[in-house]
Amino acid sequence: MAAVAAVTAWASVASPARASSCRDELRAAGVDFRPATRRFIDDGVEITDGIIGGVEYRGYRDAPLVLDCSLVVSLARAGRFLRFAGVERVTYSSAYQVRNIRGTRRKSRHSFGLAIDLHTFVGDGFEYQVSADYEQGLGDNLDCIGAPLTRGGAVLRTLACQMARSELFRIILTPDYDAGHWNHFHIEALPWDERPDR
Repeated sequence: MAAVAAVTAWASVASPARASSCRDELRAAGVDFRPATRRFIDDGVEITDGIIGGVEYRGYRDAPLVLDCSLVVSLARAGRFLRFAGVERVTYSSAYQVRNIRGTRRKSRHSFGLAIDLHTFVGDGFEYQVSADYEQGLGDNLDCIGAPLTRGGAVLRTLACQMARSELFRIILTPDYDAGHWNHFHIEALPWDERPDR
């Protein structure tokens, strides 16, 4: 399920046409944002009210959520999956953070604002944590979801499958990927110019 893409040259400032096109998508999706300049982010936006696609994104740290516009467009479009599951709020740890991929000298997609790590999914009467509720080893290429034993496991597995198969994201890494992802979904988007759905 994991696609691999080469990291190419990254500009520090988005071209006017690229920024206009992506930001127009955000405005059409009803996302409140303002432009944000960060090192390595091609087209940075700060989410002013924390709401993307009808879902609140709340960080562990008291800092504004700044991402590349392309990832925010993907999250806004994927909001329908979360809302259908009754999710009203997600908590995240890493969003924009300049760092290398563990054990390498290659920059993580977090460095470019193209990745976010989601830990907890909260709705009316439930709070599902990836660390406690995600059921590993389920599903296959034909039946992505498999047969979860709990409601939390079913919701989390369904969300992971929907996002992975939506083609809105470059990659979704779950606890099934490796031990480093035991407590979160690592979600990445392609840069705006590389998206097949533009």
